[in-house]
Amino acid sequence: MNTALDGHARRKAAKRAEILAAAVEVFFEEGYARTSMDRIIDRIGGSKRTIYSYFPSKEDLFKAIVTDATDRVLAALSPPLDNEDLRQNLITMSSRYIDVLLSHECLGLFRAVVSEAQYFPEQADLFYERGPQRIVRHLAVFFRKKMAEGVIHVGDPELIAEQFLGMVLGDVLYRAALSRDWRPSKREIRRRVEQAVEIFLSYASPNTRGE
Repeated sequence: MNTALDGHARRKAAKRAEILAAAVEVFFEEGYARTSMDRIIDRIGGSKRTIYSYFPSKEDLFKAIVTDATDRVLAALSPPLDNEDLRQNLITMSSRYIDVLLSHECLGLFRAVVSEAQYFPEQADLFYERGPQRIVRHLAVFFRKKMAEGVIHVGDPELIAEQFLGMVLGDVLYRAALSRDWRPSKREIRRRVEQAVEIFLSYASPNTRGE
């Protein structure tokens, strides 16, 4: 193992994370239009050469922010490997999903994109494709696997994934995005998630559908 290379890789990863964290805050504070690479450099210090070596443009930086946020959501939707119980898997995944979406970073990103969608439709499209659409497709893969195993029966896995996530989330994201400090309690999240899972299973489970 080359420890020098490992150390270099860790430093690069740390610097990239530092740039992304600073960019997230600037985007949230100033919006996409008013954010400049110079403003981000002012926030973190260093040179233009450094930041451009990681992200050649503001668009590339925005893409990285969206992808990073979505990666965290996808990780939340990965089922626990030590639990084969579908109901518990769905409850755990859904609870994590809400927690990540209500994080400071994800809420800020959602607010920033919505506020400027009409002025920068290409960035709004990018957010949708790399965010919600990617998340739905990820969950649909899980549902297809369970269909192949005969655990659930659904018509269109992507449509069901979209509807399931909508049922889990309800108006929580909108309410949180429009409020400065509102957040549902853990009890409310649990109640919301459990009810959504029960409704889903009553539809998708072969046993409860009489199939």
